[in-house]
Amino acid sequence: MLRQRFFVRSFSRGSQSYQKINYSGTLHLPKTAFGPKIPKNEVCDELIKITSQDLYSWQTKNNADRPTFTLHDGPPYANGDLHLGHSLNKILKDIINRFELIHNNSKVNYRPGWDCHGLPIEMKATNMETEIKKQKKKKSKNKDEVEKANEEKPVLSAVEIRSACRQLAQSMIDSQRQQFKEFAIMTDFENPYITMSHDYEINQLRIFKKLMENGLLSRQLKPVWWGCETQTALAEAELEYNNDHKSIAIYVKFPVVSSKIYEELRSKFKLNVQESAQNVKVLIWTSTPWTIPANKAVCVNNDLDYTLIHNEEVNEYLIVAESLAEELLKVNSSYEKVEGARITGDQLVGMKYFNPASKDGIHHPILHGSHVIASAGSGLVHTAPAHGGEDFTIGKKHDLDIRSSVNGQGRYIKDNIPVGFHILSNEKVTESQTVRKCIEILEENDMVFNVNKTFKHSYPYDWRSKTPVIQRSTPQWFVNVEKIKPTAIEALSKVIFYPESGKNRLPSFINNRNEWCISRQRTWGVPLPIIYNKETGEPIDDIAVVDHVIARIDEFGTDQWFTEEQDIARWLPQELQEKGDLYMKGQDTMDVWFDSGTSWSTLNKDLEHSFRSEKPLADVYLEGSDQHRGWFQSSLLNKIIASGENGVDFLPVAPFKKIITHGFTLDSKNDKMSKSKGNIISPKHAIEGGGKPLLPALGTDGLRLWVASSNYSSDVNVGTEVLTRVFENVKKLRVTFKYMLGNLNDFSGTVAYEQLSPLDKYTLSKLFKLQKDCVEYYKDHNFSRVVSDINHHMNVSLSSTYFDISKDCLYTDAKDSVRRRSIQTVLKEILKVYIGLLAPIQPLLTQEVWNEYRNLFNEEKTSPFMMGEWKDYYALPENLFNETVEKEFDSIWSLRDQIYKVLEKLREEGYYKNKLETQVNLSFEKEGSKMESILRNHEQYLEDYFLVSKAVIGESVVSPDYESTSVIELNGEKVIIQVSPSMDAKCPRCWKFNAPHEDHLCSKCDSVVNP
Repeated sequence: MLRQRFFVRSFSRGSQSYQKINYSGTLHLPKTAFGPKIPKNEVCDELIKITSQDLYSWQTKNNADRPTFTLHDGPPYANGDLHLGHSLNKILKDIINRFELIHNNSKVNYRPGWDCHGLPIEMKATNMETEIKKQKKKKSKNKDEVEKANEEKPVLSAVEIRSACRQLAQSMIDSQRQQFKEFAIMTDFENPYITMSHDYEINQLRIFKKLMENGLLSRQLKPVWWGCETQTALAEAELEYNNDHKSIAIYVKFPVVSSKIYEELRSKFKLNVQESAQNVKVLIWTSTPWTIPANKAVCVNNDLDYTLIHNEEVNEYLIVAESLAEELLKVNSSYEKVEGARITGDQLVGMKYFNPASKDGIHHPILHGSHVIASAGSGLVHTAPAHGGEDFTIGKKHDLDIRSSVNGQGRYIKDNIPVGFHILSNEKVTESQTVRKCIEILEENDMVFNVNKTFKHSYPYDWRSKTPVIQRSTPQWFVNVEKIKPTAIEALSKVIFYPESGKNRLPSFINNRNEWCISRQRTWGVPLPIIYNKETGEPIDDIAVVDHVIARIDEFGTDQWFTEEQDIARWLPQELQEKGDLYMKGQDTMDVWFDSGTSWSTLNKDLEHSFRSEKPLADVYLEGSDQHRGWFQSSLLNKIIASGENGVDFLPVAPFKKIITHGFTLDSKNDKMSKSKGNIISPKHAIEGGGKPLLPALGTDGLRLWVASSNYSSDVNVGTEVLTRVFENVKKLRVTFKYMLGNLNDFSGTVAYEQLSPLDKYTLSKLFKLQKDCVEYYKDHNFSRVVSDINHHMNVSLSSTYFDISKDCLYTDAKDSVRRRSIQTVLKEILKVYIGLLAPIQPLLTQEVWNEYRNLFNEEKTSPFMMGEWKDYYALPENLFNETVEKEFDSIWSLRDQIYKVLEKLREEGYYKNKLETQVNLSFEKEGSKMESILRNHEQYLEDYFLVSKAVIGESVVSPDYESTSVIELNGEKVIIQVSPSMDAKCPRCWKFNAPHEDHLCSKCDSVVNP
């Protein structure tokens, strides 16, 4: 009856005919609904919802009594589409959160955030709103009025600007939210924290009040880094250093007017110097010639020795550092050193000089400055107190004029520069033509010793406008970092850093910082809640007044603060309300780093408790390595600030237990990806494929696999070649899962460990080691090792070994045979372990697999993340590690490699096409060798190990067609390998050459087909 179901074909050969039977219907081929291709969009969208939003909601409710794991999201800026750096960042965070859930069954607290204030949004929104207003004007005007509208730039009020910024930021949040969802991030994207929300801003203002209460805030007129294009003060974290910046550097001569130095040079060194001739001059060097009009002093060092260089033609003597004299003579060969003329730095201090180009006749002092060194320049330093940090310190100490010589646009202020430089009024100092004009004025007054037009050095740029910044003295609000620095450093000593290099980097930034300028001259931001006297311009720094203002901002909203009001009584406490017309609201906003640096306040509903928390509020902060001088630093400082009580008792507790950093994304040429270079690849492009460059369609999990495969602790390369390799990896994973699911479709029962074959035990031992190692890699956040180890195991231990060897048994043995069910028992364990290990990285794929797995094994839970702690479900028992069987297989695989070399040589010589056509005999020079003993234990499986039709030990095989004999040495023992064609016929069902006659079944297949 069984034979009637077989497909029968009739053949004739001469007068004889016979029937050939097709046995494919008797094979147990894999069957599964799981496909090798990435599902279509609709299916992916549903998988994303199930594995992301739905799962996050489930774990929040069902893990309520579990320990909470908090990864605090550093808020991305709400401006523009996402780039691969965003996907790298968000997916890394998600992998950590998902591992925490699947391994520890923790309640994951991960709330996405957005940073909304700041200059880029303000500039973009202002430009958009201005253009809209211009277009409206044009619609209702005649031709002349239209031309006028084109020329005029509509003036927007602060409230209009803020409204436009808010709308733009919200639209960007909505757009980015949808893009982030495509990454399958496990969170609730509908409940983010947003820095422009009312609650966030009020919490930020309360932290600002703590800053004042702790005596850490002061208003000072001092130089700050200033963006001339953006017209605002900048913090160090907002600067990018251009190592290839070119400046015009000059040496400038200032005539000395103190008679004392002339007398001493005449009497001591017999030099022809005269006060009337003013032929003794001090020489300075600067790479910012535009600051010469603001010169107020020259600094020397008391501890340095100085000398003279002389120009005989004009009888001019220049005072320079003795150690630099020879170098200066190379710069200008018209001079020669005056031998023996030695002057100490302290002799120069107190002398006077003047600036001939100034035409104001003012004599300026020569002062001591400890910052003056004699390793470069001239050993004398030009000092403009309004335009340099060290210059300012000297200026304050000696009561020098600290007015800025330039305005917010970087243009000279006529009233603040000497009359001799008035021709430069309103010229922009960052433009090269202005610098050249300034140098021309100096040259006209015989003040230039040398000009270097191509001086190359590292110089700070505004990270927003990408233009060089200047230092400019303006009244700003500063945080006293010096006072809290020791506490911050102590707090960092308790923080774990990955990579460990961060342990030195972040403290070094803190140590090198004494102040933090938190005021910005912008409209779009959280206002500094300060009231000023209209007449004097002085602020009211009374805490009670500030507290009242914050309460009013809480009532009216921050936008109302920027409305124009002649009488601000509604913002004032009762005792000042009658004088509302005498005061004005400050228009400065807070540094955006102060904004984002207070985001830890969102982690606990009790803000006061957060201030004094004695343990970190977040388990992990994870951002790019540039955030050591940005968000990590501002978050730490604000947390320390908020912890203080009346200026004391600051708690050494950081807002984070651990800091993890990643690098930047680079293209295939190792260039940093940026829109300006046109070398970016968007996440959407990587997910959907196609485009230029031509990319494979990775899908969401493919994008996630690229992230996990990356060595993210340094910069990450990405390009067509990299993403193509990832795509192949995605396909391999799907094919592997399909194979396992397909071969488990008829699994009827687990086989006890004792009944498993040696290969089964070996495979489980290797699987145990894979799982153990990968779990440790996850704990160390070393995801690339997780991926590489799984790939190696999949390709070597599974595809080319276990699957290849077991395939014959799975397809051709009796369905319920012990050996077949043994293999299925192992496949089930492999499948479960792979699901568990890959779930944090490949949530969509593993959910697809889990849907099939549930049906096969009647699992109630709808997600692989719902199985409790790792040890309760996924963890393999320790006893699966079998060192003995692993060592045996190490020897067997070494022997197999040698056999394959022999077989490959025979195949290349044309003796056979398929290894199944051959049989192998193994014998040993010494009877009872260790290798023979191992092989005897595995004798019944050897033909499967070597993928031949027959493998025997010690039985000579002789073939009339060919016979190959090789002697190899293995582990110190000689093994004789004899290969010949199988003496049996090919079985039409299993294709092994072990059937008694052609077109007859082998004994095993016959027992299955004809039980």
